[in-house]
Amino acid sequence: MAALGLIVVGDYALATGADSHVALAASLLARTSHAVSWAWLIPADRVQLAAALFEAWQRPHPVACFGGLGHGMDDSVQDTIEALQCGRDAVGAPRHVVRSDSTVMQVGNIAFFHGQPARAYDVFAQWWQSLVATADASEGAVATELLRWALPESAASTHARRQAKRKHPAVLQRVIAAAGGDVSLRLSGASKSKVQAARKALQAALKAP
Repeated sequence: MAALGLIVVGDYALATGADSHVALAASLLARTSHAVSWAWLIPADRVQLAAALFEAWQRPHPVACFGGLGHGMDDSVQDTIEALQCGRDAVGAPRHVVRSDSTVMQVGNIAFFHGQPARAYDVFAQWWQSLVATADASEGAVATELLRWALPESAASTHARRQAKRKHPAVLQRVIAAAGGDVSLRLSGASKSKVQAARKALQAALKAP
């Protein structure tokens, strides 16, 4: 499990340009040395929501969807899911597996959470921690190292990353959120020795004149 996608449903983020869900998820994932792979902000419109869910179901990684689980005109997620499931019935495709308990509804690879932060974040944190624990148990822990990083990247830091990538193509580099609003560069690979070698190559390139 190398990535998490996010869908934020609702007009507020689009109208104001302000959204707390992406920042919170990025911060939470950083504690486990993971990162948000992509984030979509979509209006509370069932046609656009249907398109987003259909696309997210094609992704090979887990997706968290915030919002659209209210009452009345805010309740757009469950009706849209049912319409898409019925569409699969109509063409002879199997329905996406539904797993639901008192806190989380998951359909296929998408888990759905309330749009209100106070109701969503503790549940999301528990869901993510469980997901990481399950992935680590089945896949084996991935070796990682974190380096404090600066954004926007300078020409020198970009060049250093490219050099390290050429020498160690199997080590993944990702810029992720860190505590206190800083960012880190996460190096991850199949073994500690490979990750350390990539980190040393990167640091050497940064120090080169």
